[in-house]
Amino acid sequence: MNWRIHKYDPLSAPLTAQIQDLEAKLTFLKSFIPFAKMRGTADIPALLLSHFEVVALTAARLSYMWSFWKNVEYRSTCSFKLLSIRAVDFHVYEIYKEVLAASNSSASLHTAVMDERILNNFNDSLISRLWELLCCRSSFVDSMKDQMRILYAGLRFLRSILREHHEMMDEQNEKIGALLGEAGIIIFTPTLSRVIEGEVSFSGSTQVLDFCDMLASTNIHIKNFKDQISGSSTIESLPNSSHSLRAPEVSQTSSRMLSKGKMPIDHEVMVGLDDEAEKVIEPLISSTIQSLPNSSHSLRAPEVSQTSSRMLSKGKMPIAREIMVGLDDEAAKVIGRLRWGSKQVEIVPIVGMAGLGKTTLAKKVYNDSSVTCHFHIRLWCTVSQEFNMKNVLLQILCSDGKHSRKDEFQNLDKHALLEKLYQRLLKNRYLVVFDDVWDIKVWNELRISFPDDKNQSRIIFTSRSSNVASQVQYGREPHKIRCLTVEESFELLQKKVFGEEEECPQALHELGMEIVKKCWGLPFAVVVVAGILATIKHDILLWEKFAESLTSTMVSGTDQWKKSLELSYEHLPYHLKACLLYFAAFPEDEKIGAKKLMCLWIAEGFVEIIEGEKSEDIAEEYLMDLIGRNLVMVGKNRSIGGVKTCYIHDLIFEFCKGKAKEKKFLQVLGGYDELSTFNEPPNLPRLSICSSVEDFIKSRLFCPHLASLLLFDATPRYDKLFNISFLFCIYKHLNVLNLEGINLRLKELPAEVESLLCLRYLALEAEDMQFIPPSIAKLSHLETFWLHSNLVVSLPDSIWNMKKLRHIHVRGRVAIHLPSNDNGVENLSTLPNLDTLSCLCLFKEGENLLRRIPNVRQLKISDYHTGNGVLNMSQLECLESLTWWGNYSSGSWEHVEVPFPMNLKKLSLENLGLPCSKMSLIEELPNLEVLELRLQSMDGQRWELMEGGFPKLRVLTLTYFKVVEWTETDPDSDDYFPCLQQLNLDSTRILKMMPSCLGRISTLETIEIDHCGDRVKSLVREIEEAQKNYGNVNLEIIID
Repeated sequence: MNWRIHKYDPLSAPLTAQIQDLEAKLTFLKSFIPFAKMRGTADIPALLLSHFEVVALTAARLSYMWSFWKNVEYRSTCSFKLLSIRAVDFHVYEIYKEVLAASNSSASLHTAVMDERILNNFNDSLISRLWELLCCRSSFVDSMKDQMRILYAGLRFLRSILREHHEMMDEQNEKIGALLGEAGIIIFTPTLSRVIEGEVSFSGSTQVLDFCDMLASTNIHIKNFKDQISGSSTIESLPNSSHSLRAPEVSQTSSRMLSKGKMPIDHEVMVGLDDEAEKVIEPLISSTIQSLPNSSHSLRAPEVSQTSSRMLSKGKMPIAREIMVGLDDEAAKVIGRLRWGSKQVEIVPIVGMAGLGKTTLAKKVYNDSSVTCHFHIRLWCTVSQEFNMKNVLLQILCSDGKHSRKDEFQNLDKHALLEKLYQRLLKNRYLVVFDDVWDIKVWNELRISFPDDKNQSRIIFTSRSSNVASQVQYGREPHKIRCLTVEESFELLQKKVFGEEEECPQALHELGMEIVKKCWGLPFAVVVVAGILATIKHDILLWEKFAESLTSTMVSGTDQWKKSLELSYEHLPYHLKACLLYFAAFPEDEKIGAKKLMCLWIAEGFVEIIEGEKSEDIAEEYLMDLIGRNLVMVGKNRSIGGVKTCYIHDLIFEFCKGKAKEKKFLQVLGGYDELSTFNEPPNLPRLSICSSVEDFIKSRLFCPHLASLLLFDATPRYDKLFNISFLFCIYKHLNVLNLEGINLRLKELPAEVESLLCLRYLALEAEDMQFIPPSIAKLSHLETFWLHSNLVVSLPDSIWNMKKLRHIHVRGRVAIHLPSNDNGVENLSTLPNLDTLSCLCLFKEGENLLRRIPNVRQLKISDYHTGNGVLNMSQLECLESLTWWGNYSSGSWEHVEVPFPMNLKKLSLENLGLPCSKMSLIEELPNLEVLELRLQSMDGQRWELMEGGFPKLRVLTLTYFKVVEWTETDPDSDDYFPCLQQLNLDSTRILKMMPSCLGRISTLETIEIDHCGDRVKSLVREIEEAQKNYGNVNLEIIID
């Protein structure tokens, strides 16, 4: 059935839930009869057949009526009929039971393959029914839950056996059929359903005792069957088997040395990183580790006694761009193929082994000035080994930076996106990069969207496989990237270890050359080795030890990248191992928000608790450390320092995914096949799932002891999840629940969320959500709450009792009710640990509310139509970043003296109506680094800069700037913008005068103008000319 309901229909959620339930019931009916017949039932009772006929005919009528969906009367009828259908009604329970009990093993005429299909279908139906029973709230189910879980695990085990090919398959299938018959009798026992429905009390039913005996007996039978085939590979990963997975022991001490006043890392959630009982890793790596200072025979990496002075410190701006060495000649060849040659569209494949620098070369070419000028449109996407076509299309369409996934693209299907792409490229000379292509299938599906207008358009493929390149139509000979020379390898090592400004000390030069020779020209191996050297003191004895222990087979050979990564991983401190492996929880090639990542690390217990320090600052140190070790790359920098997004190389991702599974640290699942056959090992701490919502629900996964669940939708916007209550019923021990990317069609968060008493991190996406229940306050450990909604979300006043809350982030706006029981200022209810609040919608008593979040560091507020007047936020002494959407007519600035906190580093204003004469309130802020003045943020036509103002401002953005004359108090003074690096002008058309000081600022690097008038462009050109006269020939002017 393919029934669609309009998303804005008020009946859509309940009706869709009913339809899904109907589909499940029909699926069961379809599986029951073939199973019964295969098991030897000659005649199906007439009453049962009559029941099947009624259900099927009703479903057929509903399917026809759906064509008249717009008719309200038909909708009501559909809803009524759906509610009247029950696949397993009480009056046919006994018949189900009798049919299953009467089924005897017989010499079936079906083939073995057919047997397996029928057994699989019926087993899936049993699993679905039992999963529903386990999710329901009933004292009876609670009392029997352990035995029912064993039965559930047993059925999933049978499912995994049925999907593998074994010797003696016919005999096994016969036994499995008998076991499924037994399980069916239990699951469809009338007493069980009547107890759950509340028709029979648990204590008053003697039949319940019989049921308990049957359940225990069936579990024993399934266990005996397991034992009989315990030699198979499948059995080794199953619970209760002789080879069941064991959670490793955790070391008693943190690798980060604990001093007075420091708390240890939460080791309870660090399962899997340190298995002392595990054997030492392969001898080659082990010997290297042992030869380093403070070596240990355990898997835990030794601490480095001497640390490099170059280690990235807190607050230092990391480098987002990759360091490129030895690619000039390679880039020149590729650029030549892009700019010259045939007028027809051509594909230029860049081919080479893993870690050779294909993506780096493609980026260098993509951003080359001669390429950017030559092509009208440049687009980029990363494909990867496992890809989703809609995600690929969204990447391409949004990669120009002018569109986001929030716009019209997100809700379009694949065919509409293909048409959008075609129209975007049509009549334009385009360059599109497909990075990390594994299968020609992606191009075969997309090629119809690439017009050939005979205008020299080009497409770049990067791939490890020459076979992919050879299958591409329009393609010429692939560009095979070469290895680095020894000199180039040493140059790369030097820049990675010492930075681009310093040189390797002469005493270490020879040792450095010796080390890079063992990397055999593989850039990735050089970078990984450099990451280790960056943590060792620049001492000749330490470098000699490292060089002696490093063998060429370790970083080169068949799997050189794996071995070099193993070396780097083993050299990590304990806490960084957990942080690195956690990257495997995200989809491959994902640009991960650094703030979100650090919140997850904190919630997982990876970040050490130190008295007097914020956990976020310590987590940032960890991230900077991993960046300094060349294991994590920067996607984007924050404008006020630090990292905005980060990611890992696909080779590192592959390594982390395998290592996380090996260490029982994290299991990653994708697609129905993996989900449906996954058998939860004991003490599995974390599970990351990338699949469609439909597959996730259909798999009936049941992991009640799970501590972290991260769910990513592999088919964005196609699937909707209407009911998530089952998550709260099953996963009651969660510390982390991440459902971002899964669109929940809910207006209110279910009250059942209160059952997740251990929850520290909760992330949801629900476009229509407006209300959060008061019961959320029962989550007393919750630290981070992320919600993506398009509406104003109302938080209850009970939120003020959640003292551990550190981050509230709502895309859209959030309204927080003030507590009704406050008595005077001295008894204010506060959130003392709140670090981030976005986006707060202020109504009345705005300043009263702000007093209750005294330690917030990042704040976004919306003050539209509130009547608050001009807010005074100077009491927020810790505030570093403020975004303020104001109410243009809300009050007068005449008597306002200090509205902004002195520690502000970033300020973004819109619709505030700040008079030009009051701009000194901002210019005097001593720590301000980034200022964004957007639509109606200022009122007036003349802005005169104050001498000595903006002492630390680096970035100034003016959008819809309505000032006509922008000048300075003293045109001859140089005491303006002493640190300004970047000036952005967007949609600024009436500006006629700019400060002359801009032509003399030596720190100015970039001026970018977009949608500005000719007069503004002329003023910028005058500034450029003045800068050249003062010797600044490197000023970059970007005009869109």
